[in-house]
Amino acid sequence: MKEKRGSSFIESTFVLMVASIVVKLIGAFYSIPLTNLYGAAGTGIFNVAYYVYTTMFIISTAGLPVAVSRMVAASNTLGRGREVRRIGRIAFISFTVIGLFFSAVIFFGADLFVTLAGLPSARFAVLAISPCIFFVALVSAIRGYYQGLANMVPTAWSQVIEALGKLIFGLGLAYYLMDRGYSLDIVVAGAIGGVTIGTVLGAIYIIIVRIRDIRRGDVAVNCLTNESRSSKELTRALFAIAVPITLSAGVLSLTNLIDTFLVVRRLQEAGMTSPEAGTLYGAYGMAVKFFNLPQTIIVGIGTSVLPAISAALARRNREQASRLTESSFRLTALLALPCAVGLAVLPQPIMDLLYYQQPEDVLVAAPTLTLLGPAVVFVAMQSVSNAILQAQGKEKLPVVSMAIGGAVKLITNYTLIAIPAINIRGAPIGTSLCYGTITVLNLIFIRHYGIPFSFTKTFLKPLISAGVMGVFAYLMYPPVSGVIGSKLGVLAVIALSAVLYLLMLIATRALPKEDILMLPKGEKIAKILRVK
Repeated sequence: MKEKRGSSFIESTFVLMVASIVVKLIGAFYSIPLTNLYGAAGTGIFNVAYYVYTTMFIISTAGLPVAVSRMVAASNTLGRGREVRRIGRIAFISFTVIGLFFSAVIFFGADLFVTLAGLPSARFAVLAISPCIFFVALVSAIRGYYQGLANMVPTAWSQVIEALGKLIFGLGLAYYLMDRGYSLDIVVAGAIGGVTIGTVLGAIYIIIVRIRDIRRGDVAVNCLTNESRSSKELTRALFAIAVPITLSAGVLSLTNLIDTFLVVRRLQEAGMTSPEAGTLYGAYGMAVKFFNLPQTIIVGIGTSVLPAISAALARRNREQASRLTESSFRLTALLALPCAVGLAVLPQPIMDLLYYQQPEDVLVAAPTLTLLGPAVVFVAMQSVSNAILQAQGKEKLPVVSMAIGGAVKLITNYTLIAIPAINIRGAPIGTSLCYGTITVLNLIFIRHYGIPFSFTKTFLKPLISAGVMGVFAYLMYPPVSGVIGSKLGVLAVIALSAVLYLLMLIATRALPKEDILMLPKGEKIAKILRVK
């Protein structure tokens, strides 16, 4: 059983990572042409609308998928099939009502949100994205159910379908409206409308999958007993888990929304006009897109480890829970550290590669990407450590750590952004300090509540490997780009750096054989890498 659970966790993580990579590639084909189409000014409008949407979504439903996943995993492990299905029904009904309410909040509150942001031109973009919460809420209910059963395939496919819908319809609408001579705010509204269409398509897919599985009798559900808590008890338990998780996510998300409003206003207080501040904020948003790239891959680790640890603890197997914790942190470090170092040491060449039509905006954005480098690691660790605490039943602790981190971010940004010599660079500094604070507190909580793991095995060896890789990339880029050009040069250096990083991981024995064996074709991979 131990090997099966560990394998299930790694395989689930692998499925979500592959889906996330595909989604990110599709997202790049969506966001990069748009940024080249409407520049930093359009990016600023887009980001205001998108942050309003993500904040309302997190406040409304962030904790429910986690609660559903955790409860389904525990009940299924105990063989309570009837209870598993009842949890799924309760979640679907709850999400429907909550999603509809918060979609209405965004739609009818659009004028208020854009006024607070100091960017009235974002009104149509906010209206265009307002239906998203309703459809994403439906999708989240079903995703949480399948994730609790350790089936990540419906989640993965729905994410890919959403991304394709966003790409085809969002990009198509933006170019159509631009060609017809519409104003920038309408063009951005068309682009973000593609996000809404994508969520509708994703919802249709996953609802069809759920109906199909219901008709087949839910064969993945473990039915050893008819024992089940009542709907009232399950609803109470669901929200008892969900509310603290929603509060922890909501605190930080609300902080980010306030920060969005704060950045533009503090830049104006530093002497900039509203369009100038919006453009500078949009340039920072270009850097944030690169900063977010690793997170979409790493988030699958937290999603997969939560039901796995919940199931282990339901069987009172703390040794298995500890092993899964260490594996998830190690995998997170292995993925996040090279991404963080790469973005920090080669920010301008990487951004120039994609934003080739906006060289002036890249000059402004590149230094902020360097400052966001440490935050890449901290955000990844915060995401996974939150999931581990939630799986332990300590879902109130992330509320504390994220509230403290959010306060650090707001104070830092408020202080630094209005200083003319620092201005927008204060935002990435605040982000790094925020997530660094959260990560440190979460790791302390996890160790305190009896899930031990080795800091040296987990973090030190990947850090050494990533450091060597970063020095190599920094020193090699100037001569290589001088010979073959900047665009081919950065691609060549990235490829060589990736190979060096892998060799360093093998040399430092940062890849334990037991983790590799849990991967698909793990024995072959271990043999190729000569890992003992």
